[in-house]
Amino acid sequence: MTLLVAGAVVVLGASFLGGVTGFGFSLVCAPLLLLAGFGLADVVVINLVIGLVTRLAAAVRLHHSVNRRRSTYLVLGSLPGLLLGFLTRDVIGGDGLKAAAGGVAVAAAAYLMFRPPAPRADLPERVSPLSSGAAGMLGGFLGITTSLNGPPPVILLARQNAEPREFVADLAVYFIFCNALALVLIGLGGGLSLSRVGVLLACWLPGALVGNAVGLTYGSRLPVALFRRLTLGLVMVTGLITVATSVAGS
Repeated sequence: MTLLVAGAVVVLGASFLGGVTGFGFSLVCAPLLLLAGFGLADVVVINLVIGLVTRLAAAVRLHHSVNRRRSTYLVLGSLPGLLLGFLTRDVIGGDGLKAAAGGVAVAAAAYLMFRPPAPRADLPERVSPLSSGAAGMLGGFLGITTSLNGPPPVILLARQNAEPREFVADLAVYFIFCNALALVLIGLGGGLSLSRVGVLLACWLPGALVGNAVGLTYGSRLPVALFRRLTLGLVMVTGLITVATSVAGS
């Protein structure tokens, strides 16, 4: 019961941050649930399911703000990453993957935070198929193996100075498709056990929806500069936590 309540608090808080930033749910929830004693396989499934459901709500609310070209490249890029992660997730150690993902996220976020790109408000935004596809592929690989599929597309969007509503909307589309496909592949591989995670999802999902709704309301009101610092700071902090929990568990 103590673990159930502690997990509910973690999910509620992580969902609020996810609503504000568009991506923070799994980054916050995964390391904290692992620290609480839940297994990696269950944490991955829980994060993917809750992330999928809460991002559906965000996509419906912000569908007019979606950059269709960029979100399409992100989704298409995730396909080979998901497949590669599915084929190798039993071979590569989970702690090593988490540590590598956290380290890369911290380094990239620190670079963007302390050496931000020059403003280009006078030029139309350029969406590169190569960089968007690469971010989607890396995110897909990390998503099916660790549920930490946020940092690569987040860093891409921060690098391109996406406006906050577009930032959240594009990530919502990406997470919906990436999480859904990851769950399908995990199910095909026999990794879905409703007897273990079904009760947890039933208890935690209502709180996740409430936290996400409140976060969406406040996130759309943040100034662009504050939003950028918040998202990159969150990537750095949770990346460090991920590395720490990986080292402690190895």
